Amino acid sequence: MMKIINSIQNGIRLGIEQAKEVKEADIELSSIHQYDYTAEDRGRLYRADNLSLMKKLINDGFSGKIKTIYIDPPFFSKTKYNAGLNIEYKSEKRLIKYKAYEDGIDDSLESYISFMAARLILMRELLSDDGTIWVHIDWHSSHYIRLLLDEIFGDKRFINEIIWKYKSGGSSKKRFSRKHDSIFIYSKTDRYKLSIPKEKSYNRNLKPYKFKGVKEYEDDYGWYTLVNMKDVWSIDMVGRTSKERNGYATQKPLELLERIIEVSSDEGDLCADFFCGSGSFLEASDKLNRKWIGCDNEKLALSISKKRMGDNLSNFRFYKKTGEGGEVGKLEFSHKGINISENDKKLMVCKLTKFIPNINMENVSPKDKDLIETIIRYEPFSLVKYIMVDNDYSGDFRPEIVIGKADEDIKFFSKGNIKFILVDIFGNEYEYEIN
Repeated sequence: MMKIINSIQNGIRLGIEQAKEVKEADIELSSIHQYDYTAEDRGRLYRADNLSLMKKLINDGFSGKIKTIYIDPPFFSKTKYNAGLNIEYKSEKRLIKYKAYEDGIDDSLESYISFMAARLILMRELLSDDGTIWVHIDWHSSHYIRLLLDEIFGDKRFINEIIWKYKSGGSSKKRFSRKHDSIFIYSKTDRYKLSIPKEKSYNRNLKPYKFKGVKEYEDDYGWYTLVNMKDVWSIDMVGRTSKERNGYATQKPLELLERIIEVSSDEGDLCADFFCGSGSFLEASDKLNRKWIGCDNEKLALSISKKRMGDNLSNFRFYKKTGEGGEVGKLEFSHKGINISENDKKLMVCKLTKFIPNINMENVSPKDKDLIETIIRYEPFSLVKYIMVDNDYSGDFRPEIVIGKADEDIKFFSKGNIKFILVDIFGNEYEYEIN
């Protein structure tokens, strides 16, 4: 018992020191939104260490500005999570596994606590006085995180523990099936916003009570009243056949995140997810007309998030670390231009002619390595996820076009220098310029 207590105490102490000492990340603008630059940006997506990013946001004046913070951080499960990626090879669809991330800082509880403590301290600084933070966790570390949140936000600032109940996953003969996660809700003050929706509560025997002053309703199932929503939410996981599914490990359903955003914020409010993964919270925020900040440090996660938000016509900018360019690989485009007299434009017709990927094979599942090596050699275009084009490149990449097929002609009006960024299915980016 004392060993655990000491680990928690030391972890909190180290986390406080990290939060004080962290330097802001060196991040440069690299916008990937291709639809409407005249409108105000709806969101900001960062590839960065979230601790450094939060320090930068604080220095940039974001303290007390975020209405809703949702995080789905490491659970201290020490599990390696894979993404399921679809490849079409020889006219057949193949599913391969690629390491998405490892859920664990190291084997030490003290390191995990210090990692979480440092980040939660800065999140508290960014949270508005009427805001809430939602920390999504499971049985591996919920007991530790609850103590940590009590320490950082104060036990009086605890609002709810939401139980998210689902049906997916495996089971064991040695224990009851683990079919829920916990989401802890905390605030900075007692002035937080939380709009509790109503839900149906069916009467016993499904018959009317006929109590004085109690309004009752009937549907095909039976009689019910409307009550404040309970703290147990039954929402299905993203199933294998769901249109939402993007193959990313630990993807959360939009229905769950939309409910969190709707009850805790209003249109135009700023929401944030500093462990955004494949971008479910960002898509939900954008759909509900909130401004948003998303951050992750994994290339695969960010490639899915960028494509996802682009497909939804979201107006956002993507930021990454200074000096972080494209992967070392080979990329070539054929191109021909037709001069147009109006505004000195030139109609460009370009096509991808060579692509030699640079893949970290250590992250590929052993059983899939031979297949990937064969595809790299004979059909590398099968590994292309999408191609972005900036038709007036001047230092900050702002694409005019995004296409999802490598064998198509790309047609656009050139306004100056041209830059392509190709993204493969593993999240690697490759750059090519035409001057």
